[in-house]
Amino acid sequence: MKIQVCSGKSCSERFSEYIIDRLENDVKKFELEDMEVMKSPCMGNCQKGPNIKIESERFEKMNPAKASELLFKKLPKKGN
Repeated sequence: MKIQVCSGKSCSERFSEYIIDRLENDVKKFELEDMEVMKSPCMGNCQKGPNIKIESERFEKMNPAKASELLFKKLPKKGN
């Protein structure tokens, strides 16, 4: 699963780097090998940032805790 975190000027000013750090720590701590966290260029939704995209779905007004919670909600359920 690919997780993109906007690193455009507006999202960066709203500390999107902390979101990246939190998600990378979650991936490492919980051994989520199928997860890839990456910076993204501006997603064009600056007024509602920080923005993240999981696969093709975009989420607005993120912070590290909300992004972490969302990550675990999006994990495939065991047995699927």
